Amino acid sequence: MTNLSNEKICTHFTICGGCHFLDLDYTKELRKKEQFLKDQFKSFRHIDYRPIVSSTSPTYYRHKIQLPFGRRNIGNKTILNLGLFNKESSFVFDQTECQIQDPGLTEVAIAVKQWARREGLLPYNEKSRRGLLKYLVARKSSSTGEILIGIVTAKEDLPHSKDSSKRLHTAIQNRIGKSGKFGKLVGIVHNINTKHTTMALGREEHLLWGRPYIHEHFGKHKFRVGLSTFLQVNPFQTPSLYNLILDEIEPGAKVIDAYSGIGTISFWISGQAKEVVGIEENPNSHKTALESSKFNKVHNVRFRKGRVSEVLPSLIMRGYNTLVLDPPRTGLGEEVSGIIADSNVEKIVYVSCDPKTLAIDANILTKNYFLNSLQPVDMFPKTEHLETVAIFRRKPDVNPER
Repeated sequence: MTNLSNEKICTHFTICGGCHFLDLDYTKELRKKEQFLKDQFKSFRHIDYRPIVSSTSPTYYRHKIQLPFGRRNIGNKTILNLGLFNKESSFVFDQTECQIQDPGLTEVAIAVKQWARREGLLPYNEKSRRGLLKYLVARKSSSTGEILIGIVTAKEDLPHSKDSSKRLHTAIQNRIGKSGKFGKLVGIVHNINTKHTTMALGREEHLLWGRPYIHEHFGKHKFRVGLSTFLQVNPFQTPSLYNLILDEIEPGAKVIDAYSGIGTISFWISGQAKEVVGIEENPNSHKTALESSKFNKVHNVRFRKGRVSEVLPSLIMRGYNTLVLDPPRTGLGEEVSGIIADSNVEKIVYVSCDPKTLAIDANILTKNYFLNSLQPVDMFPKTEHLETVAIFRRKPDVNPER
């Protein structure tokens, strides 16, 4: 293990549950991730393990943050904190720096914390279910520098919301400055999450200032991205990941893009494919995808709204020969894996953010498919997380159920 100098180690490294490899030489980190992937697939044979795709920007790459509010009791006083959970997830520490998130978002977080303290707002307590502030959610466009923030509360009312939001706007502007070095604030959203849940965002939102989205570019395509929109948090590595998917699309292929989000993968591969149909459950993401189709003038991509388990069965009967999957960290699950395993799709390009759930799904898919290759991609440097592109091909002697 190669230790970095004290100047390069984050102040929070010993307690933070975010970065696990901050003190490890990057080459050794990549080797550990490659081995971790292989360990998950020990029971599989004849897999082509491809070399991991390293990141050109192993630090300050995260362009979305989701930070919980917490508390620190000093005597009879409660001090509001804003940061991340410690390694044991027993408390929220007060973040003052972060070496994997965009510096502009770190400045925004500090400004929001100082604003909340001045306003006398209390953090939400999950045990007593008292307090107001749950999360700060913020994202920044890598292409335009625009910043959108969301204040997530446990109650519908934000005290003195009009005046308070003006003071919040001023606090952020003063912190990030006007030079553009840290980005440009374009919107402040109040998100309401009254449920007792680990999910950060609720369904109800109110715009406090500006607009509820940022503009982001991927390749030649433009997107409007809101708080709840799924988007890869590492924009520097995303083109590498998407090009690996594109390399697997045969010219003239008919493609289903399941868990398509706002359509970033669908549009990226549209020039190679004959047609692409995306499936997305999130209504905001689906709406954004439809809007993006219009102003990007992409005519061979369409989108279906609904759960993959409900929409996919009818689509796979219509001659689509390639299936792109980019599910959440929990994976496909038994139902969707079973539907795919019994399908007539010739090729599956599975983009996974968790090798463990990928291995579980692969055990079902390989009922009728060969797992040909695994391509690790380091989308999350300095952390234990790993993105993987897995290629499955249908076994030639399989007669799928119809």
